[in-house]
Amino acid sequence: LSMQLVTSEYSKLQGAIDDLGSAIGGTLGRQKEDLQRTHKTEMRKVQVEIGNLSKERTRLEESISTNERACQLETERDWYKKEALHLDEVLEQTKVRQKDLVDQLDESEQDRGWTKGQVEKLTKHNWALEKKLKELGVDVSGLHEEEGTNENSVENASDETEESGDKETSSAVDL
Repeated sequence: LSMQLVTSEYSKLQGAIDDLGSAIGGTLGRQKEDLQRTHKTEMRKVQVEIGNLSKERTRLEESISTNERACQLETERDWYKKEALHLDEVLEQTKVRQKDLVDQLDESEQDRGWTKGQVEKLTKHNWALEKKLKELGVDVSGLHEEEGTNENSVENASDETEESGDKETSSAVDL
């Protein structure tokens, strides 16, 4: 009896151990499946996070590139603005110089007209004096030689005034 009892108890113990092993195996299997599912879920989350971080990096790189281009454009804008201000200043100086030259030209033309009038007056007065001297019987042929020299000097001075007036006019026009 005792052997039967031992065998029976041994069988029960063996059955309990097998049941316990099966229960433990089932529990371990379920835990393994749960762990694998959890691992897969976590891996998907990590992949999504990596994708999001990659997109963010690309966005930031584009932003940096855009920012660098904006800085470059601002630098170019500042240069063009500085150059435009410089050219405006040069233009203003040129306009002032042009106005001065035009005023000088006008003044020169007025002086030339006045001088021409004076020369004509003096020439008429000279002729009138020569006529009176001839009427009085004075020989004026010696005066003509001196007068020819004087007339040439007056004509040269008049021509030089005209040429300088023409040069100033063309300079004013060129500006």
